[in-house]
Amino acid sequence: MANSGAPAAGASSRELRVAFTTLAALSRDDNTRWHLLATQRPASAPLTDAVWVRSWLEAFAPAEPVLLAARDGRHLVGLAALQRLAESRHGDRVTVLQSLTNEESFRFDFLSWQGRRDILEHMWRALCDTAGCDLIRIQHVPESSPTLQAALTVARERGWRALLRPTFVTPWRPLSRLAPWDENLTRKFKSNLRRRERRLEELGTLRCDVVRSGRALPGALEAFYRLEAQGWKGQNGTAVAQRPQVKAFYDRLVERAAADGGVWIPLLTLSENPIAAQVLRVSGPTMFGLKTAYDEAYAKYGPGQVLTSRVIRYGLDQGMAGLDLLAGNASYKADWAREFRPHCELLLFAPTLAGRCAYWTRYGVREQVKKLPGALRLARWLRTRSRAP
Repeated sequence: MANSGAPAAGASSRELRVAFTTLAALSRDDNTRWHLLATQRPASAPLTDAVWVRSWLEAFAPAEPVLLAARDGRHLVGLAALQRLAESRHGDRVTVLQSLTNEESFRFDFLSWQGRRDILEHMWRALCDTAGCDLIRIQHVPESSPTLQAALTVARERGWRALLRPTFVTPWRPLSRLAPWDENLTRKFKSNLRRRERRLEELGTLRCDVVRSGRALPGALEAFYRLEAQGWKGQNGTAVAQRPQVKAFYDRLVERAAADGGVWIPLLTLSENPIAAQVLRVSGPTMFGLKTAYDEAYAKYGPGQVLTSRVIRYGLDQGMAGLDLLAGNASYKADWAREFRPHCELLLFAPTLAGRCAYWTRYGVREQVKKLPGALRLARWLRTRSRAP
């Protein structure tokens, strides 16, 4: 696909303009370029593209969403979806500019044309100089993202205090038709998979169908909702179907992404009854695992793991090159992992009274104590002594 209207490779950073905008103000060309920008950050594309952001905004309706847009002439060359928040701690009010993230957001990043560092730095300067906030909080950014280095550079320039905190360590599995689908899995895990699949097949007809579009997609999503609600999440009230905003998000996400094949819902059925389901976003050659549910009556057979094995083989047949399991390193994900992607939360504190107070009341003492020789050992010893009878 030709990159018509792309900014010149040698365009000066002095031509860049950065400003806050809204979804409604974006032109058709802006939306086209948003899609191109997302594809240039393939690890983050399905959680930063217009499909994700529009679905998120409609479902969760933050009080003050904002978009930060960078332009080279009339072309959109950078974008970040954010939200303004007001927080209070110890009676002090803090104005926060945060990534457009919540508990359903597993990765976030700024988008820039071809990953250009100068664009990202211009975006961070605009945030530090004009956002009018005491704290900037960006969650779950891949550790290797140029967004982080650009932020740290600008923070030093502008006198903002920066703090990086680890969040998710995400398992992911590269796929290749040149290698066996189960390459590098442990011998014990492969043996368990074969045994579980064989035992399921002894109970009835076992099938895996990957629903990708058409009228079957809403029904597949409902099957996932039912399976999840029947299990422990349903008992705890945390299943997607029990949380109206979260359900609205996945309903909208699946509806929008289905238009270009960007969502798959694999179903594992036993004698035509669903016993496991997943919700995947697909971007380029990578499958991204958003959700998994299974019928706990079959828990001893590992239906979720059997389904993942079928998804990997199906993905290989479709030319997929990776399975990104998103979020944290739970054991059922780590079994599949060949590599891991660490993530960070970035906190920038403004060089203002409110910004300094936010740092010291929330993190400062703890961070400074970490720098003292032996401080952590002393703290552990004091905790042990305090618990002694």
